[in-house]
Amino acid sequence: MAGFAISMVYISMRKGNAMWQLQQLRHFVAIYEQGSVSAAARQLGLSQPALSRSMQRLEDAVGLVLFQRDTHHLRPTDFAQSLYRQANRILQESAGLDRMVGRHREGKAGVISIGCGPFVPDILMQMLSGPNVLAQGQRLDIQVGEFHTLQKGLYAYRHDFMVYDLRLRQRLPDQDDLVTHPLLALPLRVVASPKIMAASAVAGSDEQALTTLVFEQRWALPRVSRNYRRETATWLTALMNERGGPDYQLDTISSCLALCREGKALTLAPDSMIAGDVASGALCVLPLDAGVDAQPSMYRLRSHPLSEPAARVWQFLASSQT
Repeated sequence: MAGFAISMVYISMRKGNAMWQLQQLRHFVAIYEQGSVSAAARQLGLSQPALSRSMQRLEDAVGLVLFQRDTHHLRPTDFAQSLYRQANRILQESAGLDRMVGRHREGKAGVISIGCGPFVPDILMQMLSGPNVLAQGQRLDIQVGEFHTLQKGLYAYRHDFMVYDLRLRQRLPDQDDLVTHPLLALPLRVVASPKIMAASAVAGSDEQALTTLVFEQRWALPRVSRNYRRETATWLTALMNERGGPDYQLDTISSCLALCREGKALTLAPDSMIAGDVASGALCVLPLDAGVDAQPSMYRLRSHPLSEPAARVWQFLASSQT
């Protein structure tokens, strides 16, 4: 009975000339973008006659001419221009479907992919490092990147979910498809090595001496989106504008803190990542307000069901917010 239903759908689609092969659409897109059959054939690794036959079958299926041919190049018809836009969407959705299946297979094998903003990876690893969080054989694939790069990864199903600042939610398309969950509110402290403090002879909360210190020293900061820079304190904004950015621009806060411990740079970090160093005297918190706080939030898509391991990690993080 199920086979009969599938056959009827197949016949219906054939009658409506909608039973096009994805391969033909890929061929069409290549010709459209290359402007010639010969160039598209080289790109696809096909012979020119084979590609021409594929296009002829597609034109027969739609009952319309796709390209006006002359001796020098192909000129797409008005219909071809519309078909190109739709074909790109179909091919992207098809690729996304393949990636979603792949993500579920990887999830069953124990791989959970999370795309993260700059202030998140170290904290995320702290939260997930406890016993019984990940089952045996499971591992995290945490990829750090800028917002637009991670957004593409989320919608292309390369990430199970994404963790980035909540204030950027409105930049994501199709808000109805989004599921978000706030994690933490993270005020960031100005951090220095005791070596730097001793060498500069800054006493207590002498504001003028502290301002001189932060302008004289090198800075290590993670790569951040522009919205963070717009929200920083006046002195920090002036400092970054004067230098054209930090002296060391690294992927994570932990990398910045490593330089800070060595006395090579100042940095910004949340309390949870520096509490032990401050208690042991390995780092000092400067009494300066940087005006920066991170509001990491989890993002996932309703249209992308999570694998069982990824769903468990999501639920764990959602229940661990502080």
